[in-house]
Amino acid sequence: MTGRPRPVAKSGAGNRYTVRLRVAEFQRAARRSALYSDYVLAPAMGVNRSTVSRVLTGEIRPGAAFIAGALAAFAPLSVQFEDLFEVVPES
Repeated sequence: MTGRPRPVAKSGAGNRYTVRLRVAEFQRAARRSALYSDYVLAPAMGVNRSTVSRVLTGEIRPGAAFIAGALAAFAPLSVQFEDLFEVVPES
């Protein structure tokens, strides 16, 4: 996977950030890992299938377990956090 520029956070009160999934990159990593469905991907990540589905559709944000599970499942690909996720201001 290719590295991405890291976001520059401005310090100050009131700035709130969240983590957003890079869906296309996540799906590409899943295919390269032969994890073709939520049924196969979820156990490899240690999360529920519904969690994978809900994060992919944007219904929920990726939490710590999802992020850690994705990085662990795709570790053989040398995937880094910034390949799959981005830190963005909350909206």
